[in-house]
Amino acid sequence: MDIAVGLFAYIGALSLTAIASALLALFVVLRARAVPGSSLLAVFLLGVGLWSVAQMLPALMGPAATPVTATLIALSPLPAAGFLHLAFAFALCGVVRQVAIAGYATAAFAALVGLVFGVGAVVPWHCFPGMFVPSVVGWCVLGLAALLSVAGHVRLAQTWREQDGAHRRQAGAVFVSSLIGLVALTGFAFPAIGIDAYPWPVLLLPFYSVALVYGIVRHRFMAADIWARRGLMWLMLVAGAGAASALIASLPLAMAGRPVGLFATWAALAATLALGLAILAPLTRLADRVVFPGGRISEADVAEWRDRLAEAPDEAALGEAALRLLRQRLNLPADGPTLTITGEAVALKGWDDAPAATRHVAERFAGLVAESARRLSAARRMVDAEREARLAELGALAATVAHDLRNPLGIVQMAATGAPPAVRSEIGEQVARMNHLVTDILDYARAWTIVPQPLRAADLVASLGVEAELPEGLMVTADRHALLRALTNLVDNARALGTRVAIVAEAGPPVTIDICDDGPGIAPEIRDSLFRPFVSRRPGGTGLGLAIVRRIMEAHGGTVTLAERPGWSTCFRLTFGASR
Repeated sequence: MDIAVGLFAYIGALSLTAIASALLALFVVLRARAVPGSSLLAVFLLGVGLWSVAQMLPALMGPAATPVTATLIALSPLPAAGFLHLAFAFALCGVVRQVAIAGYATAAFAALVGLVFGVGAVVPWHCFPGMFVPSVVGWCVLGLAALLSVAGHVRLAQTWREQDGAHRRQAGAVFVSSLIGLVALTGFAFPAIGIDAYPWPVLLLPFYSVALVYGIVRHRFMAADIWARRGLMWLMLVAGAGAASALIASLPLAMAGRPVGLFATWAALAATLALGLAILAPLTRLADRVVFPGGRISEADVAEWRDRLAEAPDEAALGEAALRLLRQRLNLPADGPTLTITGEAVALKGWDDAPAATRHVAERFAGLVAESARRLSAARRMVDAEREARLAELGALAATVAHDLRNPLGIVQMAATGAPPAVRSEIGEQVARMNHLVTDILDYARAWTIVPQPLRAADLVASLGVEAELPEGLMVTADRHALLRALTNLVDNARALGTRVAIVAEAGPPVTIDICDDGPGIAPEIRDSLFRPFVSRRPGGTGLGLAIVRRIMEAHGGTVTLAERPGWSTCFRLTFGASR
């Protein structure tokens, strides 16, 4: 390998490892500090970064780097003790405290001995301006750090073998990544043990950081949200792009040989740096598109989104379609940020920490979804208004017809007075039925103008002659005539279908009155249309009783709905919005 390329690769590998370790430590502190063991992992990562700096300085400064490098290497047992503590804490071991105390005490003693007696010196070696060579004390200090790290790896390996599921995968990911780091560290021993070869294992050190990032992102070793995980991956991709661009930019310099003279050296380095920056920019943009896709919105995108959203028939379908489109555009997982629709309002949840460009896409998309929600709401209001207008016309027509029918019915009944008793009885029964229908039609078509007043619930229920469970002294603010009409309709229906009828009230607020029976219940096919005109739950019914009850309760500002009560097959609940 060319001397310049070899030195550059060595320094580049250590620089990338130091930067990646610092970024990982910052990520853990900011995004996962509440997770048990996060501080230990951050300390260990900072230790890896400092170790990388300690080994990089000799290659840059030569023997002059001895004081700084020796100090940092003397402190190396401390992050190794932190890793041991992390491994036992992650393994949920019952002796974490004892192991931590013993590990930190031993590491602190070794670091103190190394600082007092020295751990070695930086000497020129092979093609490098300097490499660290440990002394006897240095070997002891480094050996102790290695033993602490190996003990942590053994505990992780045991966890990997004993556990299952996510815990096992997490332990395996951290174990494999750290094992790569241990293999890479063997390259630093080449000068000390007399191996006259390029320290190629050191070039594996950046892969340690990449493997650790993969373990965190892939197996969620730390509890971080999607944007933190993606941001971490983006940093690693950009770091990798920077290393690749630097390597590509250094090739011309390596092929041309070392320049002669200060100006030639400066020009070559400047050209190399410019080439590296030129390559880095497109690589960074590529990483950005891979991790945070869809940052730019075109008019074609907006038109396509509008067309796709316009296909939704209601708010529920619109919400599903919108979330599906947004996740496809930004390549988001199913448990990622969401978009919800409530009426005409659209809310984005989980986007606060998203990058600005990605958040802009989500906000622009949410605006289009809000437009579609408003269109659906306006269309529904138009349909409701048209339906109400048609119902009003039909109600007026029905009232006119019903009123005009009463005179002929009276004439028919008078004409039947001379008929035989059996015929007269049949005619009277049918005329009464027709009169009941006419009364219901007129009640449904009328505008219910109510005069609310405080009423004792017990007095109202007493006139109906059914079982009652009422709170003592319960008062209802309602129109007496209208409410009695509603209660009578419901009680008559219940008596026609069941053998037992009861009224159960609750003081609330709001006040509710349930009319229950033990009949056959409500047929599934009419549950959704039960309160519409001419839908009846009993044979021979007019189909207007429940519709009238709904009109009366709407006039009171309340509702009538189906309710569930243990022991009863059917319960209709009157809820009073203006009650006390």
